Amino acid sequence: PPQTDVDGVAVQMFVKIEGTGGVGLRIRREPGTETEVVFLAGESEVFIVIGGPVEKDGILWWQLSTPYDDSRFGWASADYLTAIEEE
Repeated sequence: PPQTDVDGVAVQMFVKIEGTGGVGLRIRREPGTETEVVFLAGESEVFIVIGGPVEKDGILWWQLSTPYDDSRFGWASADYLTAIEEE
C-alpha cells in the first residue's frame, strides 16, 4: 500500500512552505522537475495536502491546494513542506 504519512505530512493535513530562503516554491502541474510551473507559492504560505506522495526525479511530491482559492493547486517538493500541528 502507498505510504500516507511521510515526515509528519499526510493527505488532508495543513502544511506550510519553509526553507526557500524567501524566494518561494514552484508549484507544478504534475510531479517532476521538468513539468509546467503553475504558480509560485510564497514562504510561509499555507496549503492543504490533497494527494500524494509520489516519487519522481528523486524527489517526493505532494499535491497541494490553498484553503482559500481552489484555483491554486499543484504538486510541490516535500523538501520545503512543514506539517502544521493541530493545537
